[in-house]
Amino acid sequence: MKESTGEIIEQGQINVQPDFIYPYIIRVLDKSDLMAVMQLQIHVTADIKREELYVPISEEEMRYILTGNGEALGVFIQDRMYAACALLFNVDDDMNMARELNFSNDELEQVAQLELSLVDPVLRGAKLQHKMAEALARREEARQTRKYLFSTSSPYNYASIQTLTALGLQIVRLCKMYYDWDRYVMYKEFAEPTQLDTANSVSIPNTAFAEQQQWLDKGYRGYSLFQDNEGIKIVFAPKL
Repeated sequence: MKESTGEIIEQGQINVQPDFIYPYIIRVLDKSDLMAVMQLQIHVTADIKREELYVPISEEEMRYILTGNGEALGVFIQDRMYAACALLFNVDDDMNMARELNFSNDELEQVAQLELSLVDPVLRGAKLQHKMAEALARREEARQTRKYLFSTSSPYNYASIQTLTALGLQIVRLCKMYYDWDRYVMYKEFAEPTQLDTANSVSIPNTAFAEQQQWLDKGYRGYSLFQDNEGIKIVFAPKL
């Protein structure tokens, strides 16, 4: 494996293909990994059938994260990057998702955002997206430099919503973002996460936006999802 000064977060073994087990490491990325991230993004997005499922990160934005304005992790097998995830913690005002919730200027400065999650198709199902995002969130919470963790997801991206809700992020807004695509704004407060009355939850199809908006307007938040023979359902509950 490539020698790097990046901190190793985890190492072990993983199945790349049936009957093929390889050693892997998860390590903190630095600016020398920039092109590997961009190449992985090209590879992964070529396999995405609906472009609104993933908003590409620019080389400039990724360089900004890798040069002290965030933290990124990568999964490596035999010197090749198979997955990457990035957290931005110096968030420019115009990129700050908390603006969608009318946060004050002081609150905007307390926001960290999960900005990137890429997994090579050959490793899908290995829960690498969750593993990396969880590690980044845990490390940011331990630093105690930011109060809120934000992210966004397409209502059609089951894996992304599943990962974010498993980390405790809640759907608080449905809006148009980026290329006028439908997006969920999701967040949690590190120290005092909002508690929900899950005994009074409602399940709504992921495409029933008008109905979802009605419940969001009542103060409900999306906190889970499941898939049945009718499709994806988002589970909403009121705040306690």
